[in-house]
Parts: sequence; C-alpha cells; structure tokens
Amino acid sequence: MNSLQKLLLLSLTLAGSTTVLAAEQIDAKTEAKTEAKTEIAAESEKAIDPADITRVVTALKVSAGTNSNNNDLAIETELKIGGSFNKDNNFLTMISATVAEKDGAESKGGDEEDMDVRELRARWFQVFATGVDWLPKAGYSLDYIDQSNDDSTSVDNIIAAGVIVKVPVLSNWVMYPNIAAVTANVNDAAKSSGMDDGVGVQLNVFNAIYLSKAGSYMMINPQYSYIDFDNVVTQDLLVETTFGTPITDNKKWWFSATYKETFSDVNPENGKSKDSFKANDDKRQFRVGVTYYF
Repeated sequence: MNSLQKLLLLSLTLAGSTTVLAAEQIDAKTEAKTEAKTEIAAESEKAIDPADITRVVTALKVSAGTNSNNNDLAIETELKIGGSFNKDNNFLTMISATVAEKDGAESKGGDEEDMDVRELRARWFQVFATGVDWLPKAGYSLDYIDQSNDDSTSVDNIIAAGVIVKVPVLSNWVMYPNIAAVTANVNDAAKSSGMDDGVGVQLNVFNAIYLSKAGSYMMINPQYSYIDFDNVVTQDLLVETTFGTPITDNKKWWFSATYKETFSDVNPENGKSKDSFKANDDKRQFRVGVTYYF
C-alpha cells in the first residue's frame, strides 16, 4: 500500500469516526431534550391549577354567600383529597357541606331565621392519562348529594355516575365534556302526592379560560339535566360562572367568586308547563371564598 492509499484510508477512518461521534452527540441532545420535556410536563402536572378539574390536588375551601332570591346566608366547606395509583392513574375524593339560613316560614320558631345543613355531597373522580394530545385525559365520576334537610326541594338525594374527558381547544381554553346517568329519590311528601323516584341524564360542558400567566381564570359551565319522575318530567339548565385568582406568590392560597343561575321547566304528565325554562329563584346562588392547597 503506497503513501497515497494510506493517507486516503486514514481520511476515511477519521471521517467515519467524526460521523459516529456527531450521531452520538445528536442522539444525546435528543434524549436530553426528551427528558427535559418530560420533566417540564411532570412539573406542569404538579402545578396548582384550580381550573383543571381532572388534576389531582389536596385542598380545603371555605366560601360564603347567598342562596335564592331571598338572599339567605349560606356557608360552604369543601375538602379535596387527591392521590395516584401510578403516574397515569389518579383519583380525587371531594366532600362538601352547605349550611344555609332558613327564612321565617321554614324556621322552627316560624318568625325568626336560623341556620341548618342544606346539602351534603361526596364525589369520587378517577382519571387516566390517554397519551393522546387532543384528548390527554379521560375518566369517570361518582356523585352523591343529600338534600333531605332542604325544604325548598322535593328531592331527598341524587346519585350520578358519569364519564369525563379533557379536550384542549386553544392555548388558554380547555373543555371538559361530561355525561352522567342520574337517579333522584323524592321525599315522602312528594310520594304521597303521586310523585315517584326519578331517573334521567345530565350533560355538562366545563370551560376553563386562562386569563393571565399567573393562573387567573374564568370558568363558564352550562349544565343540562333531564329527570323523569314517572308522572312529572323536570328539566334544569344551570349556568355557573366562576372567577379565580391566586392571592399568594406560592399559589397556595386562591380567591374565587361563583354565580349560579338555574332555569327550570316542570312538565306534568299529559300536560304542558306554563313557563318553559323560567328562572328558578330558589336555586340562585352566589359565593365568594378562599382555598388553601396543601
């Protein structure tokens, strides 16, 4: 082998080594970027985000406001306890109680207002990561509401079981469609008048709109429910609007304000409702509150 051939062989060997080294460097950079993205996603998932109803958190919320058009005072406490079976399988338990003022006609004395438990509620969410960008999370929920001490409704308790998904729409707008099957048990007074326990369906579209990089948000949540009580069919359209914002730099404390307006339609068997989807004063609510995230 002459000198020229040796030089050519050496050049090819060096070129090959350089190519291999460059490829290894590219692979290392790609792997580092992938790991960085994974870490960022993990950190983002751990960040406190009250507008993400599929996110696992542990928090305590206390709020106060008014019930109905009579502006009856109401105080609500809610405890959330979240956890994970694994990184793609999370759960959230929610327990809440509402204490509200009774007007003179409902109070024991008949002429003075007093406070009483109006609603007890327990919810269970289990959420799974899907690995799909346009639908990153899906899960199911179980919901139990006890209203047996609320004289403004003939329903003692409600049980709902449903499914929910997370659908990113824009960079600052996420939707959470939810559909649930519902059973409603009425009180003895309603049964004595011929009303029976009801079954139906509930449709929700939770909309989270982020207003600032700090995390301030607005939620606009329409909810439609249809329940057939055998001889009476009820339909409710609830529109809930919430504004929330952090009040500390570490985002442990949050302020929120919520307004609920319900439009109801009651259709007796073989008859027509006189006022289709009339605003229901008894179900109007306003709350302001603070939440602490552990």
